[in-house]
Amino acid sequence: MAHVSKISGGLCLAFFLLALALTPASAVFTSFSVGLNDGGGACNYKGDFRDSPFFNGGLTAYIPQSQYNGGKGCGTCYEVSCKNHKSCRGGSVTVRAVGKQGNGDFLLSSTAWDKIVRDRAAGRVEIKYRGVECPSNGTFAVRVMPGSNPYWFAIQILGVVDAVEKVEISKDASSWTSLRAMGESATWVLGSGAEKIVGVGRTVSVRVTEVAQAGQQLVLQLVNVIPAKWSAGTTYEYTVVI
Repeated sequence: MAHVSKISGGLCLAFFLLALALTPASAVFTSFSVGLNDGGGACNYKGDFRDSPFFNGGLTAYIPQSQYNGGKGCGTCYEVSCKNHKSCRGGSVTVRAVGKQGNGDFLLSSTAWDKIVRDRAAGRVEIKYRGVECPSNGTFAVRVMPGSNPYWFAIQILGVVDAVEKVEISKDASSWTSLRAMGESATWVLGSGAEKIVGVGRTVSVRVTEVAQAGQQLVLQLVNVIPAKWSAGTTYEYTVVI
């Protein structure tokens, strides 16, 4: 069972959405679609996405390699609509990226597929998609990854609105140290020098720089989001005013 701790902050955020053009592609339903929400994927998110408020209630997808962008596409959102197929329901669904596809297709979770396509047996349908800001109620989270310790500290940022460009941590919310992306996943790591920031008895603040597909930048500062007595494998929530 995941452990979750909640705190609040007074940071005000403003999100700006620019309508991007719809792009044609294909979406597929395979045996992987049913298990897609059980965690895993190239982003290395864990847990049951259907039970998490940070994964759109299981409306998730593996996105094309071109959109994945070396892992920076993890957690981003796309509006997807079914086109030109007798099984199309009409309307659209907003999915959050949790992995990548080697070809140009979107692999939709069964939850997402069922929103826009009536028949799972259709297998592949034409779609149109565009990048959008992810829905947010102002609650974000930092997951301290299993195996983390004062000398190797790894975290994931959940509930992001746009692509995560940079993650930094601080023991005083004034002097910031950058983490490095771990491979092509959604995990950010600090090795050497971590003990000076996340050592026993220190609260940790996290600063996240997000970049929208249209180029706008958002800096999200989560002050003291990680408590002094943090533990690996725990998710710490932080609510801000939007």
